[in-house]
Amino acid sequence: MHRRLPVALFVLVIALVFLSGCFSEEPHYISRSYDYSLGIRTATPIENVTLLVPIPTCGDRPALGPVPITAEFYDPDNDFHSSYPLRIPDHYTLAVIPIDGRYYLQLTAPFMDPAEPVSMIYHNYTPLADELRLGIVPQMINTLHPLGNESLFSPKHNLTLTAGSPDAVQTSGAYNPDGYRYSYTIPVYAYYENGTRVEIDSSISGVNEWGEGFDYHPSNRYSDSYSLTITGDPQGWMPAEGEVTAGQGVYREWQLNLSPTSGSGG
Repeated sequence: MHRRLPVALFVLVIALVFLSGCFSEEPHYISRSYDYSLGIRTATPIENVTLLVPIPTCGDRPALGPVPITAEFYDPDNDFHSSYPLRIPDHYTLAVIPIDGRYYLQLTAPFMDPAEPVSMIYHNYTPLADELRLGIVPQMINTLHPLGNESLFSPKHNLTLTAGSPDAVQTSGAYNPDGYRYSYTIPVYAYYENGTRVEIDSSISGVNEWGEGFDYHPSNRYSDSYSLTITGDPQGWMPAEGEVTAGQGVYREWQLNLSPTSGSGG
């Protein structure tokens, strides 16, 4: 009986140590991820197609977080896209070109068929650390202040705060369901023959996630998206409607080192 007591105490101590680790509020399994999508659809066949669509840029370079964007980025054989759908028909010619200091994806094709829409989804997940330590926070995405720090579409015209504000985002652990939002317009170029309905949309988002306790996984995010629907004949350069959402999710005090001028993409 006396021999069993030390064994039981030892097991109890081990269990308490394990449970204290599982339920610890210290952040662990910290990660970041970026998602990018592009979709172009036509209602009926069109010919002699030329499109110029904005792509994400970070600073003065086309990039998706740390990943540079070139024409090869849209190659179906690229390792980036091995697990995600990518449909850009073979008869399209792609190029990333600068126009007035901004970058666009140029798509040209002799025709575009409703049965072969352009569809791209890119996902990049990066585990940063198993536990919080020095140097991790600067590697996280600045989801609270993405403007000027993270990958976004440009040029943004008529940028207008439409809901909330950066100062209204709670950074003491409360959940922010809506964050704050800006609306804007962005130029898209389209030329094609046999005018019909053409829809163009694109989005970029960044997410930070980490673990707390046994099974709680808080996160925060930003997103940027635009869309344009053309009916009839295209008009060359046209304004697409865009929206930036930032400051959504949970922010802890240890993340506050992400100032308005810092972030993983900077």
